[in-house]
Amino acid sequence: MDYVSVGRCFTILYRRSQAFVTAACARLHLTYSEYVLLIRLYDAEGASQEELAAMLYLDKAVVARTLATLEQKGMIRREQDSRDRRVKRIYSTEFALTQKAYLQGIIRTWVKYLASAMDPAEVDTTIRGFHDAAERACQLKIPEDVAACIKGTEERG
Repeated sequence: MDYVSVGRCFTILYRRSQAFVTAACARLHLTYSEYVLLIRLYDAEGASQEELAAMLYLDKAVVARTLATLEQKGMIRREQDSRDRRVKRIYSTEFALTQKAYLQGIIRTWVKYLASAMDPAEVDTTIRGFHDAAERACQLKIPEDVAACIKGTEERG
């Protein structure tokens, strides 16, 4: 297997996906990072900033900045947690909820475009493979497990 080619494919898919989403979100003045966070929030209304960071495997500072811009744009609101006053819960605004179908449709449209030349069984296999690879990626503790992972790969050739 040409692993360099696979890495190149992941890079191309990431960059082109980012460009597609950014172009589709231009009318709402949303960045790619804002889009990703908002899409996750739709499925996790009331999550805290820390919970969103963990769900997205992002640095808390990045999430804090992104939430601040989404708040300025009127897409999210924060409410103090009723049990722990130190925690703020994040919710989509009414305006953001009116955009939910459009925003969710962006990624659906992109995936359908990418898969349009594949047969349905191949699409299912690819989607399962991406889910499995993402789950495996999430299990790796970075940077703690990287050396052991690379050593194991070198031993197998």
